[in-house]
Amino acid sequence: MRRRLKFTSVVLISQMLLIALAIAWLVHMVVIATYGSVYFIERDSFILWAEISASAIIMIFAIYVLAIQIHRLGERRGTDRDSNDRRK
Repeated sequence: MRRRLKFTSVVLISQMLLIALAIAWLVHMVVIATYGSVYFIERDSFILWAEISASAIIMIFAIYVLAIQIHRLGERRGTDRDSNDRRK
């Protein structure tokens, strides 16, 4: 039960991050449509590196969730039929 809850919470977090990415992309495209281009200048190097680090952490988390989901696709469940059983 605990493993299933952990996996469910990881998937929910990844879905929320995906929604946040979609919203950020939408805002980015609206700004481009409105002004014709986007220019970002971050003068504070601490904030710049914090944003880069946060992006890297989110990317690592997304790769981790993808690996878990791929691994779970290959698992056999208790309700799966044994491949050696034949229907009679």
